[in-house]
Amino acid sequence: MIQLCDVTVTYRDDYTALDHVSLIISKGEFVFVVGATGAGKSTFLKLLYREEKPTSGTVIVAGQNLTEMRLREIPSLRRKLGVVFQDFGLLPNKTVYENVAFALRVIGANRQVIRRQVPNALEMVGMAHRPDAFPHQLSGGEQQRIAIARALVNDPPLLLADEPTGNLDPETSWSIMELLNHINVRGTTIVVASHDHAVVDRMERRVLGFEKGVLIRDEKCGVYKEATDVREARQSVTR
Repeated sequence: MIQLCDVTVTYRDDYTALDHVSLIISKGEFVFVVGATGAGKSTFLKLLYREEKPTSGTVIVAGQNLTEMRLREIPSLRRKLGVVFQDFGLLPNKTVYENVAFALRVIGANRQVIRRQVPNALEMVGMAHRPDAFPHQLSGGEQQRIAIARALVNDPPLLLADEPTGNLDPETSWSIMELLNHINVRGTTIVVASHDHAVVDRMERRVLGFEKGVLIRDEKCGVYKEATDVREARQSVTR
């Protein structure tokens, strides 16, 4: 589903956001991306939906080489992806139904498709009972569920989430992760950037750990560790 080959991202001020990163994420995996602020997590996700372009190296997503992708081809790529952000990003003057339908309208879906897929997406995230509510009438957890429904309404094979529990309390955060786990079981590949130690540890999924743009660990059933913890563990092994 995802392949990075020796990818580096350097900005104009010579700041290196990612440094020679190579990895593969297979179809159907659930992967956490962890690290301190500035470690490269968001840049990594932005590469996957072509918000950023590598300075060097190759990025392949769903069989497409994003490094060589032309600007006019980017919308087609994003139709195949679902993206969820920390701040929900809902349109305040539109209802729950309209927010989810909007994701289909922008790609030219007809009314029949919208009427079929929006209720299905709301049912999947447990929000079918509130189609006429506005965002300000919803809790943070409910708003995030709507954001996830919007990302999934076109049935994408890949879902990217950047700090999806960052604004939520622990109990609500766990309910969101249980929802993402359910979506993953259905076959969707999921990549989540997170600072939430408790969630990452409890989920026991693959963990990619970044520090200053470098991929310092890749663990199949990993936990959240600070970079200092990783260094200390390595030093104890060498001793």
